[in-house]
Amino acid sequence: MRDDLDRQLDLLRHNVLAMGEQASAMLGDALRAFADDDRPAADQVVDADRALDRAYEQIQHGILAVIALHGPVGHDLRLLTTMIHVSLHLERMGDYAVNVARTARRSSDYPGDEDLTEQLVEMGELAREVGKAAVESFAKVDLDLAREVGVRDDAVDRLNLGIFQRLVRLAAHDEHRLEWAASMIQLTRQLERYADHGVDIAEQVHFLVTGQATEFSAND
Repeated sequence: MRDDLDRQLDLLRHNVLAMGEQASAMLGDALRAFADDDRPAADQVVDADRALDRAYEQIQHGILAVIALHGPVGHDLRLLTTMIHVSLHLERMGDYAVNVARTARRSSDYPGDEDLTEQLVEMGELAREVGKAAVESFAKVDLDLAREVGVRDDAVDRLNLGIFQRLVRLAAHDEHRLEWAASMIQLTRQLERYADHGVDIAEQVHFLVTGQATEFSAND
């Protein structure tokens, strides 16, 4: 029975980590679609979300089956609980990657701004790194790395504030750019939320290790 439980836990863990890789790839592709004004690439990100949703559902069903069959306790139960939450956050990160791709499609209707586009892509890559570090902290059960995720998220928040202020100034001086600026502000919010879910994953790693809830960031 113990060997069977370990095999199922390992499989679930593997599938959760695969979700993390997929969500990260989706955001990376969405950012490239935005930078290159590539609508077909943005469409591919939207389509990829279906596979991520299926993976999430399979993991949830698998976790419930393990609980029903084995009645796990202690660390095993904490691990399963953690995987429930981590997979949920990864599914939502995929949703935000899709939102970035959809914003990229809409933004192609407006004149762009090369400098702002570079800043937005930089913010997106920082958010992506937050997500990667969070998933790595779960993979390694590394509490120090989990704590570092919150620090990385602070950099995303600082850049978000700077971009927001710049977009507000741009819209105030050129009403013809108002709709584009509003769309880009929405994009920054999507990137910020992607990173926030990475922080949530890191907090779940803290729970896995210590059995106690914590917050690594003031956001969400």
